Amino acid sequence: RDLAARRAEAIYAVAYDLPAAQAYYRDIKRRVQAAGREDFVPIMPGLVTYVGSTEAEARAKQRELDVLLPSDASLRQLGMFVLQDCSAWELDAPVPVLPPLSEFTGPKGRYATILRIIETEKPTVRQLLGRLAAGGGHCTMVGTPEQIADKMEHWYRNEGADGFNLMPPSLPGGIDDFVEHVIPVLQRRGLFRTEYQHRTLRGHLGLETN
Repeated sequence: RDLAARRAEAIYAVAYDLPAAQAYYRDIKRRVQAAGREDFVPIMPGLVTYVGSTEAEARAKQRELDVLLPSDASLRQLGMFVLQDCSAWELDAPVPVLPPLSEFTGPKGRYATILRIIETEKPTVRQLLGRLAAGGGHCTMVGTPEQIADKMEHWYRNEGADGFNLMPPSLPGGIDDFVEHVIPVLQRRGLFRTEYQHRTLRGHLGLETN
């Protein structure tokens, strides 16, 4: 974080939910200021979206992708994350109880996110595998274009994000759904450009274009 505060022009962040995003956002902005920088350093969490004409349709899309996961490989990967053999876990049963973070001896960042997902969403094993495969613990928004735009705007207006790194759960469908249905809602709200004013990524992000 100190390196990012001193050197980064923009930051690709990970945050499971808004409280986690706000804590990271506020800490980084404080460090940027403490480093004597007056630069705008945008913080852009990863974002996975499932878009449907109704929330039920969006959740059906999420379930359809979850079913397509190669379960053996996904369980092996989960086992690496939680440091135990998950091969016998029943896919459509609740996730078995995992040790608390204080007792975990492996890398704690992703493990903490997995515990947060389990605590908040009460997923089945299959659903947990889908969440990790699609976004690796990044924020996931499921719903109508308006619902997703509402959540994105709420993050943006409440120190959760300066923007987002879109992580489509499928290609090309996932990106098409977002561009065709969510972007117009954001544009109507004045939250996304309707035309480009610059020719570089730095310019698009509102950074200095010296």
